[in-house]
Amino acid sequence: MTTMKFNKVWLLSQEEQRALMIEFDPGATVLRAANGFGKSALLKSLYDTFGAEPHRIDQSWRSAQVVSAVDFEVDGKAHTIMKFAGTYTVFDASGRRALQTTSVTHELAPFLADLLDFRLLMTDQREQVVVPPPAYAFAPFYMDQDKSWTSAWEPFRNMYLPRSSATLAEYHTGLKPNSYYVAQAEKDRLAVTLRDARARLQGLSDAVEQLRAVEPETAIYFNLEDYEAETNHLLAECAQLLDQQTAHRAKMSELVDARALWQSQIQVTRAALGELDDVFKSAVGHPIDVECPTCGEHYTNDIAARFNIAADTEALVAVLRHAQEQQEKIQKQIEAGRTEIGQIEASVSRVRAVLAVRKNDLTFGEIVAAEGRNAATRTLRDRIGAVETEIGQLVTQMDEKSAEMRKSLDRKRARVIKDFFSTNLVSFAQELDVRIGDDRTASISATPHARGSEGPRGLAAYSYALLHTAHEFGSSAFCPIVIDAPNQQGQDAQHLPAIISFLVKRRPSATQLILGVEEAVGITSNDARIQDVGERKNQLLSSKQFAMVREHLRPYLAQLVTPPS
Repeated sequence: MTTMKFNKVWLLSQEEQRALMIEFDPGATVLRAANGFGKSALLKSLYDTFGAEPHRIDQSWRSAQVVSAVDFEVDGKAHTIMKFAGTYTVFDASGRRALQTTSVTHELAPFLADLLDFRLLMTDQREQVVVPPPAYAFAPFYMDQDKSWTSAWEPFRNMYLPRSSATLAEYHTGLKPNSYYVAQAEKDRLAVTLRDARARLQGLSDAVEQLRAVEPETAIYFNLEDYEAETNHLLAECAQLLDQQTAHRAKMSELVDARALWQSQIQVTRAALGELDDVFKSAVGHPIDVECPTCGEHYTNDIAARFNIAADTEALVAVLRHAQEQQEKIQKQIEAGRTEIGQIEASVSRVRAVLAVRKNDLTFGEIVAAEGRNAATRTLRDRIGAVETEIGQLVTQMDEKSAEMRKSLDRKRARVIKDFFSTNLVSFAQELDVRIGDDRTASISATPHARGSEGPRGLAAYSYALLHTAHEFGSSAFCPIVIDAPNQQGQDAQHLPAIISFLVKRRPSATQLILGVEEAVGITSNDARIQDVGERKNQLLSSKQFAMVREHLRPYLAQLVTPPS
């Protein structure tokens, strides 16, 4: 699996003459600071530099006009990315510019997708196949303080693509690997092209029909090939119409038979209702004790028996109403079928009239007009043939892509992945004292519904179960895990150390964690590099680091004013 790690972050404010450099441990780094000291701004800057927009950036931070740069590595290969005044620039290990752009969607996203082996492709609201923004690559790995502790899959703004949560869960956990989405995206692109081709075909066919509708009796041909092509087309159309006519008549016959059956049921039901009605009236008119005139035995004419008769009556009424509804439905289908048959018969008559026509006295104008229509029809038919060939090729290609998608999905593997996720979720929930039960059917895209202080711990359990699954089965780069402010919903003195210890110690093996906390409880310096950040409240950057950071970033900033080669 491809692995990404953050090495250093550089923040520079020329406006305030302050700066900051933080170096991250390849294992776990815990950034410790009281509220308001800027640890959240620091963590948000990491992703903002990569074009993944955080939910909220304070106005004071925007006013500082901070230049941010992140040194990172992918499978040990070093890179640097910098954001300055809305421009994103990526540098290679030697400091040379590899990309400079102001477009996250069209340039930065595809570049980072290649770098991180992030092959997820999605279809936007305009049915265009797109590479998702960088936020989609980082979404499972970041828990921000604004949204992530109340709901999963919303760590960044503008995650606008349809079915984002479900798609990301299926992709990052390996349920649907890179190859599936590559094939799906190509199929979606082909589907859009196919729809356009069919629309063009319909337009060309309509144009031919319009030409044929103009004085069809003067269909004169000076070219034997035109005459043969038109005649063959008319014969084929006539045969097709006759086939449609036969099919409609067969369907009409079935509908008429079905209507007759429902009519028979209506008659039988009405007769049965009449008999029950007579029995009910007779029961009401007789005394409580009834003597059988044949055997002399006495029977009780009680209320229950009368209610049973009434219940039978209601059941028959329901049957009658259903039969009447079905009869009305079939009658409407019969009427619609008759209309369609009439339209087909009219089309057959028109084609036969054209085939049977004989030309006698014609004017020169009619001859010229007919030949003009013939030339136009010939051109349109050539185009129709080309579009029909294109449609056939597109359908074949779509079938091939569907086969590739099916081939990339393995039910046994999917079951293993889901079981792995569910086992970890239950285990982590128990470890964090979250009551979700022994749910072995938990959905990978659905989070636990714990309440109160259990809610954040439940989301932590879900996030780590998903990350362990992605680490085991995912097909794109495993990025650093960045978590901000786990002390949510009033975690008590028992649960706060437990959740911090869990986040540090239970992350997948050999992965990087950057954790922002107020207090580093539950862990020691043996578990993580613990680093205090922030000069004072509302001041993350330091004037002491300004000269050093400015000097380090100077070569990178200098390249921004030179045009790309």
